[in-house]
Amino acid sequence: MTAHVPKKHLGQNFLVDPNIKNKIIAACRLQKDDIVLEIGPGPGALTRIIAAQVKTLYAVETDARFCEDLKRDPDLEAVKVIHGDILKYDLKSLPPGTKVIGNLPYYISSPIIERLIGHRSIFPQCFLTVQWEFGRRLTAQPHTKDYGSLSCFAQYYGDVKILFKIPPAAFRPAPRVVSCFVAITSREPQIKAHNEPLLFDIIRTAFQQRRKKISNSLKTFANRETLAEIFAKCRINAGDRAENLSLADYIRITNAFPPRLQTSA
Repeated sequence: MTAHVPKKHLGQNFLVDPNIKNKIIAACRLQKDDIVLEIGPGPGALTRIIAAQVKTLYAVETDARFCEDLKRDPDLEAVKVIHGDILKYDLKSLPPGTKVIGNLPYYISSPIIERLIGHRSIFPQCFLTVQWEFGRRLTAQPHTKDYGSLSCFAQYYGDVKILFKIPPAAFRPAPRVVSCFVAITSREPQIKAHNEPLLFDIIRTAFQQRRKKISNSLKTFANRETLAEIFAKCRINAGDRAENLSLADYIRITNAFPPRLQTSA
């Protein structure tokens, strides 16, 4: 296969370490009847290994150079190579139960993960290489600086785990940051919000003003008296800040809103 120069504007850092490749494949626990979506196969470092172990592999790649190479590779004749942007590709065209494996460009990791979670009925498990700091945000707990709206969103819809770190030397070119391999397993919310759009609007607003007291950051949603009643009912300290509240706290606050205010923004 032709050795193409990585494109910096596409965030291309290709996995070259064979030991990390093996760890990734082992972590995904592939089965012969699996259907897999690979995001950003690039030169195919994982593609060949995955294709040999599963029933069907869809490989979505935005770089036309690699698409052509993958399509010409006789070992990948059964792989469905798709030239496209994963943020625009019709994910609903994939069958339910599809596993996702991908090395995500750091600059668009968040919208990709949000889109995958939005299609969680199709993807029961996602195995993704992301920047270490981003992985910490996905898995962060209250009272930490990494905890934020992304943590709440991901953890509301699934179990998120960092499986292992990946050093810069495992890629070519080597990024300036450490990476990690994460697993997101879809599940029903452990505590369900009556109005999910309102829940995430409240969470986003709170963390956009994370230095303010929660009573001040949420004042656009209700008057002071109503908020005081909600906080008292939920046993929330009105003086707490966004990072002091758990996901369960935010769900309780949302569910405590009077019916007349149970509208999404």
